[in-house]
This record gives sequence, structure tokens and C-alpha cells, in this order.
Amino acid sequence: MIKFKKYIVFILLFLTAMYGHTQQVDSLIIARNKTMYFYDKVNSFDLPSFLKIDTTIKGFEQYNPTFNRNYFTEWSGNIGRPDKSMIFEPIHKTGFDFGVHVFDDLIFTNYTQPYFQVKKPYTSIYYISGPEKEDILQVIHSQNITNTWNIGLNFRVMDSWGSYQWQACDNRQLLLNTNYSSPFAKYRVMAAYYHNSIEIQENGGISMDSIFENQISKQTLSVPVNLQSANNQWKETGIFVKQFYNFKAIKNDSVIHRTFNPGTISHSFQYITQKQIYTDQDGKSGYYNNIYFDSTNTHDSIYFRSFENNFAWTNGVSENPLLPQALNLVFGIRQKYIEVEDTLSKKSFNQITPYAALSVFAFGKFHLNLNGEYVIGDYNGGDFSLKGIAKFDFVMHNPGKKTLIAGVYYTQKQADWIFSKYNSNYFKWNYDFDKQNFLTSFLEYQTGSFKMVVTLHQINNYVYLNNNVLPDWHDKMIHILSVKLKKDITWGILQIDNNFVYQYTPDKSIIKIPEISAMQSWYFNLHLFKKYLYLQPGFSFFYNTSYYADNYMPALRMFYTQDNKVIGNYLYTDIFVNMQIKRANVFVKYQHLNSGWKDYSFYLIPHYPQQSGALKIGIIWRFYD
Repeated sequence: MIKFKKYIVFILLFLTAMYGHTQQVDSLIIARNKTMYFYDKVNSFDLPSFLKIDTTIKGFEQYNPTFNRNYFTEWSGNIGRPDKSMIFEPIHKTGFDFGVHVFDDLIFTNYTQPYFQVKKPYTSIYYISGPEKEDILQVIHSQNITNTWNIGLNFRVMDSWGSYQWQACDNRQLLLNTNYSSPFAKYRVMAAYYHNSIEIQENGGISMDSIFENQISKQTLSVPVNLQSANNQWKETGIFVKQFYNFKAIKNDSVIHRTFNPGTISHSFQYITQKQIYTDQDGKSGYYNNIYFDSTNTHDSIYFRSFENNFAWTNGVSENPLLPQALNLVFGIRQKYIEVEDTLSKKSFNQITPYAALSVFAFGKFHLNLNGEYVIGDYNGGDFSLKGIAKFDFVMHNPGKKTLIAGVYYTQKQADWIFSKYNSNYFKWNYDFDKQNFLTSFLEYQTGSFKMVVTLHQINNYVYLNNNVLPDWHDKMIHILSVKLKKDITWGILQIDNNFVYQYTPDKSIIKIPEISAMQSWYFNLHLFKKYLYLQPGFSFFYNTSYYADNYMPALRMFYTQDNKVIGNYLYTDIFVNMQIKRANVFVKYQHLNSGWKDYSFYLIPHYPQQSGALKIGIIWRFYD
């Protein structure tokens, strides 16, 4: 039974959005159009590619940051917890990587959060509420100090108790950023401070699947779990500063001055400190295969710290993003210092990574990008990557309208550090694996709302966690073919959004992926009351074929292979209504409408059932003054 007090914040925001409208429609549209943002990119000299605030309600009901139309993931059923993609995508990144990535979709970084430029202060308040104390509150504020100097704040709280015992999470993310550009963009600077805090109770999944699947007990809190006193804490703080200086004097007129251009230099500095702590006061649970130090109380800690300086030069930056330079060169070098400390050992590393890139733009339609990098020093010495992308725009000077892209990525790199050296109360190893080789070839075609990507991955010397939750090495070639299709179809007021992924690998013993994953949404676009109210009532569906999905090990914060439990072959159905009322977007959603209709086999991670049917509501309210 839904209690009114659970949704008091939502109701207040909703009523205020309906009746507290103080801006005229015309002035609101002008303010929206002048509220712009951009994202920073790694090793990019590009002038900001500004985007307008997206006020559409399409897909608004897909609020989960780790599972939506763009992310098909294994996750445990309540928000703010570890996840892993169902779609295999190797990380073509060289250099030191500790190896824990289960929180990547939850955290803030300088590359995942927007930088703004606004004419008037901009604020948005985003609130989601659901059962089991599931709440998300996010506040974004941005304002300009001068015409080209902006400061911004992004704060998010994400909490959930979960449906089962000892499954709560408490997440906090904060980001402060600023960006400044001198007249004619001769000097530019971006800076960010971010802090991520994730605290979760780890129950290790339910201990007897039959109780859930046969509905022996319909009270989820009475279903026994594997762990009842384990906790994970993950905290990260980062500081980032990136500066550009353009030696070329840009004239404020319409004449193109073709003079010698000494180019543009950049420097970025990033400092990251990270702490991972795993505790468990119950040494008799029988959940772990080994106990090395203390059978009564576990307190495993990992500390990570890095300093990175990145110096680069390019022969120029185009003054018009739609007309890049015919030939663009980039040369750079990264210096990185890393410290890693676990329960028993402490290591430090120094790495130098020179890199270069070449871009060619011809005939207003053809782009060619080549880049490579090589790591010198310590653990990752000898890592390198080569990338080549060719892009053809069928419509001149209109990138993205109709495009064909072909690309090849090749990376040779050492396994992530956690696979080589690790010491804790439950896990202890020391391995020296050969370098992994990843070759990815893809072909992408896009026109309008249709997009198709065909990808072939070829992997050799793949390192992973095996069924015994130990690092292992596969010395044979692994092939993975994937086909991704996206297409939105409109018939009058009816719209159907489709997202389909097919994956095939001959060897299913190492990399476990579903053959088919698909999401589809059916909804109507309804404008009511002289277009003051915009409604989108509809259904959404998600399905993946059955497979031996990887299991989750809380003490490592990682996933490992298993061959005991098949999950999937289950259709998830949601019903929703999205609404737009002046400055507010609202959704009301009943998630997992078909819960219990067929059977109780709804897992996305083995032994972690998904939520049963539940009502979720949310609102985002924007201020432009």
C-alpha cells in the first residue's frame, strides 16, 4: 500500500510546477535556447560542441542510471548497486588500471558531467521515489560570472533499502566545475572537483533460490541470504584542470587570414584518490572458499592514488566545427604516478605515454582519424594501442544526418592490476600473465533514427575471474560478433522505439553473454488542453535469451564466471505515463507489470532476484532565472 507521506516531496514539486509558473511561454523558450552545455573529451582540442537542454519526455521513465535504453546490464534489482554490461565491449585503454569497474555507471567524473554556458542562472531539481525507500534526488545549478566564465554544481543522492535482507545502499555524488574562455577562445580552461561515496550492504544473494522461485514464502525479507553483516565502502575524490592556449591571433572579421599558425598547446592535470573497504563480522557464513588472516572479523582495504600530467600540441583548431582543418596533427605525452596499497603490500609506479594523432578532412564529407600511443615504464611497460576511423557524411557539412563509419582498434595491454597482485582476508594471489590482445573492427551506418553497427572482436590471452573466483588466462583466440540495431518508428500519434543487440561467440565457456537482448517501447504522443499538457502513455518491454550470466563476488567488487545457473528468457514489462507541464517533466510508472504472471525466474544476476511489481514516480523541474 502506497503511503502518502512517501511521495510528499514529489507532490509538492508537482503542484508547484503546475501552479507556480511565473514565466511567459515565449521568454521560457528563449531562456531554454540560451542554456547550453558541452562535455569534455579525452585528448581533445576541439572547441566546445554545445548542446541545448533536452526538455523532451521521451524515455524519461527510464530513470535507472545503470539500466535503460542505452545500457543493458546485469544488476541486482535495486538502484545504486554494482552492475556489469550484458554487451561485451573491451576497454581499449592502455596504462595502469586497478580493475574494479562495477561502479562506473554510478559515479561522477569530469568527463561524464556537463560544463555549462548560460545567459541566466539555470537550476534543475530531479526527484524519483519508489517502494523499499528507493529515492533519487539530483540538483544541478549553473550560472555565468561573466559572458564566458561559468561555474556549476551537480549533487545527487541515491538510496534504496532493497527487497531482501541486508541489501541497502547509500550513494552520494558531488561535482563542482567551471569553464572559462577568453575573447575569440585564445585561452580556455576547464576545472572540476568531484567526490563519489558509495556504501552498500552485501548479502551475497539469496541462499536458496527455490524458496523464491516456488514462492514458499511470499515475504521477501524472510528469504535467507548468504551474508548478513558484510559491507562495501567505495570513496573517490578527483581534481581536474585542463588549459588550452592558441598562438594564432584570430581576427574579428569575416576574412580568413592564412598566416603561419604555430598551433595550440594544452596541459591537463588530474589527481585521484580512492579508498575501497570491505568488512564482514561473520566468519562462519561459509560463503568464502578461504580465510587467510582472521576468521571472526574482516576489514580489507585498498588505497589508490594517482597524479597525471598531460602535455599536447596541435597544429590548429578549426574556428568552425562544421569545417575542420584539412590536415590536423596532434602530439602529446602523459606522465602518470600511481600508488596502490592493499592489506599486505604497497606499490608505486611511474609511466610515460607518448601519443600522436592524424586527422584528414576532405571534400566536405570524408574524415579520417588515426591515433596511437605507447606506454613506457613499470607494470604496463610495452602496452600500446592503434586506432583508425574513417567516416563518410553523405550530406555535405551536415555531420550525423546520414553517415557511414568504419573503424579498427588494436590494443595490447597488461591485465588489470587486481588480476596480478592481491592480498585480502578471503583472496590472495600473485600472477604474471602475458599481455592481452584486443582487435575490434566495426562498421556503422546511420540515417535518421535508424542505426546499425556490426562489430567483430578478436581477443587473445584473455584474463578473467574463473568459476573458483580466481584469476585465469585463456591462451586461445576468442571471437565475438555483435550486431546492434536501433530504429524509432512513428505512425501518427503512435511511436515505437526499438533497440536490438545480437551477439555470437563460438566459445561460450569464457565470455558469457546473451545471444539476444532487446528493448522496445510503445507509446502515444498526445497534446491536450491547447498543448499545455503533453502526455506519453505507453508500455516498454525488455528481453534477453538465457545464458550463464556472471555471478558477483562482494569481497572483490567484481564479477566471475559460473556454470551452475541459467538465467534469462524472461520478458519484463512496464507501463508508464510521461507528462510535460510547462517547466516540469513527470512520469508515473508501474515497473515489472507482469511479475508472477508466468513464473518466478526474474534474475539479471544469479541469486539476485529483480524487484516484483512496483510503482515509481518522478519529476524534473527546471528554472531558467
